[in-house]
Amino acid sequence: MKAYRIHSIHSMSLDELQVQPVGNNCVKLKNLLCGISPTDVFAYTGKVRANYPIIPARRCVSFVSETGEGVTNVQRGNRVVVYPQASCHNCKPCKEGKYYACEKPTEFGIEDDGFLSDFSVVSADDVYAIPDRIKNEEAVYIEQTAIAINVINQLQIEKGAHLVIVGATEIGILLAQVAMYYQAVPIVVDMHEDLLDSARQAGAYYTINSVEEDVNKKVLAITGGHMANACAYLYSPSMPLQNVFDCTARRGRVALVGRLNADELKCNLKALVDKHLDLISVVDCGKNYPSAINMLANHTIRTDVFHQKIVEFNAVPAAFEEAAANGPDGVNLLVKI
Repeated sequence: MKAYRIHSIHSMSLDELQVQPVGNNCVKLKNLLCGISPTDVFAYTGKVRANYPIIPARRCVSFVSETGEGVTNVQRGNRVVVYPQASCHNCKPCKEGKYYACEKPTEFGIEDDGFLSDFSVVSADDVYAIPDRIKNEEAVYIEQTAIAINVINQLQIEKGAHLVIVGATEIGILLAQVAMYYQAVPIVVDMHEDLLDSARQAGAYYTINSVEEDVNKKVLAITGGHMANACAYLYSPSMPLQNVFDCTARRGRVALVGRLNADELKCNLKALVDKHLDLISVVDCGKNYPSAINMLANHTIRTDVFHQKIVEFNAVPAAFEEAAANGPDGVNLLVKI
């Protein structure tokens, strides 16, 4: 098979590799479209420690070209997506069939090979079939949609609740749409007007430019003086975590979304204690892949607001180098295989 591998920092090549055999309860995938995330670019630049040499990309749409013995959840010809982490199959949740709750998961593209290749072999337990009405360009956002649903569940968002979302990233904008689906009121905060415009196109009525406006005053006005019931912090350099506590109502909830680094988490916890806030961390999809697939299939979620750049397979190295030079904020690459 042909696969792009990152061998070391800023070193990538297209390699000819032997295809793995299709064992019991495994499937062979013909990969169609990969989504390149900031994490993939960080693996290329060395900001994320990866098991080099590594095939990047944990988000991919594929079809099943071969199935091993014992596979019952998908069949040859199905179009599928893969859960972003491989389950260990040995821990208690895995033995109970709860592979999404694996205690020792392996992240594709960082710890184990991802999907920037023409073929892959994975466990059928980590594969989900998708209906025809979900386009490939939409299906690459199933992971982020599932994370957004997990945030809503963990924050226990109720109808009519105000949710401040700091960071108009892909997950942030998807989170705003999921919140509106549950009849909550999202308030999207970011310093980049183009990203806030994407949030508005997705239906977010309230947006705040954290450079041009006083976030606390604006949230106070939107909420009628009560502040937000909950906040989701995806990181913004113009709004440190400390400020998030200020715009959250007393006894509210704050979610830290994603793998934030130490600098992004610096804050004084006194406000958290004084206001009796609940602080939680959401770093994965939980059991929400089927729900995310259903939302996209029913067109509850819009992904056409994201500025996708389609990259041909032979242009991958140049695209990675360009993304590394421009920074991760604008990374939204889709690779046709």
